[in-house]
Amino acid sequence: RNTMLKVMEAIVQIQHDFFENGEGHLKPMILKDIAEIIHMDISTVSRVVNGKYVQTEWGVYELKYFFSEGIETDSGEEVSNKEVKAELERIIAEEDKTKPWSDQKLADLLAEKGYPIARRTVTKYREQQNIPVARLRRQIVLA
Repeated sequence: RNTMLKVMEAIVQIQHDFFENGEGHLKPMILKDIAEIIHMDISTVSRVVNGKYVQTEWGVYELKYFFSEGIETDSGEEVSNKEVKAELERIIAEEDKTKPWSDQKLADLLAEKGYPIARRTVTKYREQQNIPVARLRRQIVLA
């Protein structure tokens, strides 16, 4: 129980903005970051967070949710790749369904919003979110 408490306190320390402001404020964080703070092995942190959840003002989250790789924005700020995936989802949700954007166009639009990522990274994120390719997202409007 003490280890669980130490891990959770370290997560809250790093992800303070998320716990204060909610979605969209997640910072990049890996198991190693927590292990260094609590002076324990990465495998211990992994076992502790596995299958555990935390209730927040914004819902219940699996502790694994708080761990993600980081991407550097145009301004030099590190953001979680989950934030970039959420932005990708918003862009696709707002696209013209009769002319959906290609992965390259999506990469260009993300770059305009300050997330300079490669087309192949857009493809990877899109596939991870089970979003089909542009030709399968196209909707035909009958006049």
